[in-house]
Amino acid sequence: MFLRPRLFRASLLAAAAVCSFAARAGDLEDGIAAFERRDFNTAVRLIAPLAEQGNTEAEYFMGTFYMYGHGVAMDPPQATLWFKRAYGHWEAQARAGNPQAMVEVAGMLTTGLGVTRDDKAAVDWLRKAGDLGNADAWAELGGLYVEGAGVPKDVAEGRRLLGKAAAAGSARASEMLAALDKRTGPDDF
Repeated sequence: MFLRPRLFRASLLAAAAVCSFAARAGDLEDGIAAFERRDFNTAVRLIAPLAEQGNTEAEYFMGTFYMYGHGVAMDPPQATLWFKRAYGHWEAQARAGNPQAMVEVAGMLTTGLGVTRDDKAAVDWLRKAGDLGNADAWAELGGLYVEGAGVPKDVAEGRRLLGKAAAAGSARASEMLAALDKRTGPDDF
């Protein structure tokens, strides 16, 4: 009889935690949807509390809001702080072996958001993620080969990686291939 109240209380706490996570996930999705329809005030209202709680994607969005003045006053130093927080979380996850975090770290390294731009380090992260089968990594690495960023320019290798990513279901890779075809033509190699 003594165990039942504890078990019931533990079940309630677990259910509350799941509901809380679902609510946070819903707020992030709703905030992103508001951002996409350019309702920046709503996006900030929904995303800011999640960023304060350490949600990495929300931290990145806060950096974006402050960088461009979307829903908040433009404040590049504040943007950099948010980007650094997001980078730190993604880097920890990448070091722990999360391939999608590796792709996010690489993206920040290629843009220099919150970190010093380092295309070669980005290539290293993308290769690691690609070795783990991440199609987004193949797409981004293919783009770097096409541009010659962090690697010698090699459009044929870029196209090969983009094709591999597209075959694995990467919509971004398919878009990048289409754009590459418009720039170069499919048989320019």
